[in-house]
Amino acid sequence: MKPANWNEFIDAPPCTALQQGGVEDRSFISTEISLRELDGITLLRLRSLQEFNAVESSMAACGIVLPAKVNERSGPDPVALCQAPRDWLLFSERISAKQLMEQMQAALNEQHTIVLDLSSALAVFRLSGTAAPWVLSKLCGLDLHAGIRTAAHTARTRLQHAAVTLHYHALDGPAAMPVFDLIFDRAYAVYLWQLLVASVPHAQQLNQLYGSRP
Repeated sequence: MKPANWNEFIDAPPCTALQQGGVEDRSFISTEISLRELDGITLLRLRSLQEFNAVESSMAACGIVLPAKVNERSGPDPVALCQAPRDWLLFSERISAKQLMEQMQAALNEQHTIVLDLSSALAVFRLSGTAAPWVLSKLCGLDLHAGIRTAAHTARTRLQHAAVTLHYHALDGPAAMPVFDLIFDRAYAVYLWQLLVASVPHAQQLNQLYGSRP
């Protein structure tokens, strides 16, 4: 038997990962840090047994540019993040998962290539500001300050107990305002949010003392 409010349940917009965990304030802003949960992000995983050139040409035919090397990224939107050989995560802020899959469908060799919609399984936080590298450096072993002096890229790491894909880009060039998109299993949303917010005060102190650490 369906509940009396079944129609309201069907029509209700889906909760974000933080809302599902009981966190309603999904943004944190200070003079040196901006942290917010991104909503409605499309995340597709593309995996193939084909050689890179074959996958690249088929995806190029439908307007998607794939990076060749692990930790490289390409494209404005959708962004393609290479996580492993012949394994990419497609990230879009403006194209729905349905639209993007339909866009790719005609070009896919379904015998060798698969696309999985992970949009509802993953969550995304956007961390930016001059102290952002210090926040992340406190929680993982990557040299984030060296990383922001390179081009936009991606890396997989752990922030304490949570596996995270980091996507680094910048608002006004690599040396201006660093921006990190943190992509992770949505079950870790509340844990990561509390961890990041708790790390901000010390990260801001480090940024004031040492800046970008030449």
